[in-house]
Amino acid sequence: MQVGDAVSGVFFVLLACLVFWLTKDFRVMPGQNYGASFFPRTIAVCMGLMGLLLVLRGMRAHGAFRVTPGDWLRSGQHVVSFLLIVGVLVFYILMSDTLGFLITGFVSLLVLLLWLRGTAHWMQAVIVSVVCVLGMQLFFGEFLRVPLPWGILQPVAW
Repeated sequence: MQVGDAVSGVFFVLLACLVFWLTKDFRVMPGQNYGASFFPRTIAVCMGLMGLLLVLRGMRAHGAFRVTPGDWLRSGQHVVSFLLIVGVLVFYILMSDTLGFLITGFVSLLVLLLWLRGTAHWMQAVIVSVVCVLGMQLFFGEFLRVPLPWGILQPVAW
């Protein structure tokens, strides 16, 4: 899929506006001339300006917003794979607080591995899913102290 510079530029301008707006309630640090919103807003302004340059460049080169669908859109398997990845992400976002990271991550990874590698490799998919999710829990949850949700496994949280 080919996306023209003008389309990408509009995306970056909108994303910059969203970041700028979402940081409006960040607190000001006492004794500082700037608060927690300073760096995200600085990045958002730069991203917005670069997005505007992309829009201008794309309009100058092609005169319009251009999106050309790729060959993969004609393949049912590729489209289903794309939609499955989006669905797994939505599933994780909606269910991770309830089920917890371990269960949600395991199910998400297992479903993707079974679809992308095939069900003939189901044992490898289970092993890889267990090892990866436990490794991520240890690395992020224990070493980096990222608060991963335990969900229904809260009684056995370590």
